[in-house]
Amino acid sequence: MSRELLDVSNTDGLTNGEFRRIYRKIMGDTKERVSIRQAYTILLKDFVNDSGYVDIAALLQETNSSKVEVMSKLLEPDEGNDEAPSPLKFRGYMTVYPKVQCICYTIDVAEPTFCEIILSLANNSDVPRDRFLNDLFLIVYNMHDELIGITRHVLSDGHYSTGMMTVNSGDKVMIFGMGTTMDRKKSTTERVVLIEENSKLSKRFRATLMNIFDSFDIDQDGVLNKNEMNFYTLACGDSELTDDDWDIYMDTFDNRDGGLTMSGFIKVHEMEALDPEGNAAADLWHSLYCLGYDTQLSAIFGCSYDIVARISRPMRIEPRLQYVVKEHRAFILESLYRLGEPDERFEMRPRLFRTDYFGLLIAKREERFANETYRMILTKREHIKINFPHQVDQLIRLADSDSDWVLIASYTVTDPDAQLEYNLEKVVERSASSATSPLA
Repeated sequence: MSRELLDVSNTDGLTNGEFRRIYRKIMGDTKERVSIRQAYTILLKDFVNDSGYVDIAALLQETNSSKVEVMSKLLEPDEGNDEAPSPLKFRGYMTVYPKVQCICYTIDVAEPTFCEIILSLANNSDVPRDRFLNDLFLIVYNMHDELIGITRHVLSDGHYSTGMMTVNSGDKVMIFGMGTTMDRKKSTTERVVLIEENSKLSKRFRATLMNIFDSFDIDQDGVLNKNEMNFYTLACGDSELTDDDWDIYMDTFDNRDGGLTMSGFIKVHEMEALDPEGNAAADLWHSLYCLGYDTQLSAIFGCSYDIVARISRPMRIEPRLQYVVKEHRAFILESLYRLGEPDERFEMRPRLFRTDYFGLLIAKREERFANETYRMILTKREHIKINFPHQVDQLIRLADSDSDWVLIASYTVTDPDAQLEYNLEKVVERSASSATSPLA
């Protein structure tokens, strides 16, 4: 099963495949012969002067940027080309506790389409500063469970890119977290007020509802359609809306273009606050807890994200609320294990998959090691947030894994100069390697 990523490699030059993909993007065909001058114009259109010569000074200045950024610039649609599709923009929401769930997407295109997908955290004042920074990554995979793309590259200001790749109809886009947000902060058990004594929503809670509305407005059109409202209710642990439920919403609350406005969304919760049986506050807190909020209305286990798809042809996406289950974890661990760098120093030979902003150390649970327990010993740690899934003395019990693929640790980078060195020690034999290995 092929796991080759269709993005831009980290080498200085262009591979044959990279050249062909750029050529097809700009020219649309690989059968027509071109002259050397035409080839220069295709690849270096910003650096060829009126005489047909390459402006070396401009080229050298541009090469201070990464090749990914240069090639992204080369692949931008030409100005004035009305047929070039605009970037596709959409939003999603994820919780990492008490349930791991996220908004995922299915791609719908008429034919194979060249594109780049960029992930970033959405602006949400309920999420503590830097809480989820560098903690999310995005993957694209096809119906055969083959990995097509993954956010590897940091562009700027917390934007993560897959690089250029080819997608087909039916390909899936899914969001994962490294788990470095899981250390619960110390917080008071006192809850902020949701409902005032006059049965009105507090200002603080109204602000939170506005953030939640924005988080589930997937297409960013300013209203929640039935599907988006369903994502919200299901994420809160409630039942899916029926057609009759939705008709009542449309007849009762402020709406336009077939969806609830923010005013209508808040009014729904104002009506809920009038519950004569007095259960409103408890029900609202249950929903907030499912969305990753703590008692101070801080979203410590939930965040919204923005996705931009730069596309060469028109593309649609179909969103869905997805629970992340063990099959998903096994798939991503196996895929990234095969792409990782093997660490030959240890008998179970884990592999490190790393990108510009995160990494995962993964092992295969072979039968001869299935019952072994190891301890990960950190010998150097700088500008790194690290997560140990089992959270017990940094122990790795291979038997505890629910698949053949074991996540030893995941990490996120908080500074480009990050360093982490480790040892793996078998607990039973008490023998450790003296070597160290950098994770970043």
